[in-house]
Amino acid sequence: MEPLEENSWFYIRDHHQQGPVGLFELEKMFEQGVLSAETFIWTKDMERWQMAKSLSYFSDKFFMTEQIEQPPNNLAGQWREIKKDTYPNGRPFIRCLARLFDLSLFSLFLITFVSIFSPKFVVQSSALFIFILSLILYILVEAIILSIFGNTLGKSILNTRIRTVNGNPLDFLTALKRSIFVTAAGMGFGVPLINFICSYFSYVDLKKNGKSTWDQQIGTVVLYGQVNTSRIFFVSIFPVLLLIAGIVI
Repeated sequence: MEPLEENSWFYIRDHHQQGPVGLFELEKMFEQGVLSAETFIWTKDMERWQMAKSLSYFSDKFFMTEQIEQPPNNLAGQWREIKKDTYPNGRPFIRCLARLFDLSLFSLFLITFVSIFSPKFVVQSSALFIFILSLILYILVEAIILSIFGNTLGKSILNTRIRTVNGNPLDFLTALKRSIFVTAAGMGFGVPLINFICSYFSYVDLKKNGKSTWDQQIGTVVLYGQVNTSRIFFVSIFPVLLLIAGIVI
């Protein structure tokens, strides 16, 4: 295990998952009251996001007096409130919407491009075939976008970003491996039924562990921020309007 001092740390503040910071900086934020004992923190040696006071390293140094002096609280109610505002167990709905938006946008560009040079191909191909084709081609496109811009449009709109466990933007090979893993394990390459099964187990895994299997295996972390309703509505309605347009046309 990597020494604790050398780890990069992520923390939740003002409804945003932030970081990375070094251990020294994290300790200073606790000492200065910027972060509290109830702050959720995470580093790559931890299985999930945890409150700082639940870790002996921090509680022994900063929170022992605080815990003795404070009266017992309703921890169940406190946990529900914190969980609602800080998303320590991941946000499957937001992640799904972001990917669906990005895929829909890419499919629109792909269909438009192919229609210019081979309109017969688009007319003769089924919607399922075009979806699977878009899904596979998007693997490479997403990796390029992430390695160049650091984020996709859908994730940016929904205030979500992907970093390595050291806090760096993804390089091309890491982004490519992650895109392949997501498409295969998370979406079953778009194949009916298999897609549903993969999506279900990915949802359960994310809600249980706070991070997906591919992020754990590849060494990446997804950070979430607060998102207003208008952005969620915009990202949700775009694929629907695109589907309706495809049916009508």
